[in-house]
Amino acid sequence: MLVNSGQPLTDQTLSLDHWLSYIQEVHPVGWDLGLNRVSEVGRRLKLLHPAVTTILVAGTNGKGSTCEYLERFAMANGLSVGKSTSPHIHQFNERIAIDGVPVPDQSIVRAFQEIESARKEITLTYFEFATLASLFLFCEQKVDVAILEVGLGGRLDAMNIVDRDLTIITSISLDHQDWLGNTRAEIAREKAGIMRAGVSCIVADRDPPESVYEYALEIGASLCIIGRDFDSLEDIDTVLPRDSFDAAQQASKMLGWDVSGSQEIGVTTRLTGRRTVMEDKCEVLLDVAHNPAAAIALAEHLHAHWDGRDIHAVMGMYKDKDIESVSGILMPLFKTCHLTSLGEPRGEDADRLLRRLSVKPAGNVETYVNIKDALDGARKEASPADLILVCGSFPVVSGVLQLLNQTALTKN
Repeated sequence: MLVNSGQPLTDQTLSLDHWLSYIQEVHPVGWDLGLNRVSEVGRRLKLLHPAVTTILVAGTNGKGSTCEYLERFAMANGLSVGKSTSPHIHQFNERIAIDGVPVPDQSIVRAFQEIESARKEITLTYFEFATLASLFLFCEQKVDVAILEVGLGGRLDAMNIVDRDLTIITSISLDHQDWLGNTRAEIAREKAGIMRAGVSCIVADRDPPESVYEYALEIGASLCIIGRDFDSLEDIDTVLPRDSFDAAQQASKMLGWDVSGSQEIGVTTRLTGRRTVMEDKCEVLLDVAHNPAAAIALAEHLHAHWDGRDIHAVMGMYKDKDIESVSGILMPLFKTCHLTSLGEPRGEDADRLLRRLSVKPAGNVETYVNIKDALDGARKEASPADLILVCGSFPVVSGVLQLLNQTALTKN
């Protein structure tokens, strides 16, 4: 492990893995919300206007799907696109894509080297390094469009340093309360911090808190709200959330892009770990539902598309999530549930996870020390006509995907 007290790293031969270990440790705390440090380094590197058209996407759920749709619409218009999202499922490179392809290790290493040289006395968090690396590469490649997902909140998120041409706020619900506030109104105010005077903001929440309207009025940002100013116009059966598609389509229209390919984009767009279906002993559905709003959306999806099947769930959760509410929504749908520890400090231990369940499933609940054993437990219970559901925080979905990719073919 490379630990540094703040002095810039000068070794130019390090691999991406070494750099990732280093940026985990160089700043004294993992989450340090605020823009002063990262914006100063961004100014030094001239990264604050990363593309001709820059779009910021904030919200609680649906951000990744919205970014995926935006990327597809932009590429369908012949535009070069940089997309920055988080977290990743398998490899860090997934966080930075150009024209739909994750950038290679050497490009990220080069970006980290430039950031390290420019930061001098300033320390940066892991996410701030990642943010600046994406902006550096988008500037270097002179992309036409930069699509930037806001990782946490909005007002104090590192992505909020850039000039932007359009902002999007997806659904707003309770998550990260320790950082963002205990009510939807407080959280929405943090998300609304990505708005700018004179810049349109698309809101893909059908009942946005009053704080969204208040802040837009306060700063002079125009709102375009789903269900009021735009809505679903076509009968398109999207796999990813429909409101995310509609927001991306509306953004495309406002930017003057051709949306004649909407049908194909809506039907074919996928995002790994969001309603991903794979073949195993039976069909396996994977979804990173880890807060109450996402759990409600997943429950609706299960009723609409998997009704009548016995469901055997594999679940792992971060300890800071609202496990009680999520379990109350999902557990009544399961025949059996297989709870796993995640093998990292932020993850809730499986036995503690069991004690935090507010509702138990109809059948057995088992706990496991690792993801492989939990998946094997679900496999033993499931028949070919059943469904194995893998849900919760990103590590459990990532872990099961890695196991299934060894033997299974992706269906969707």
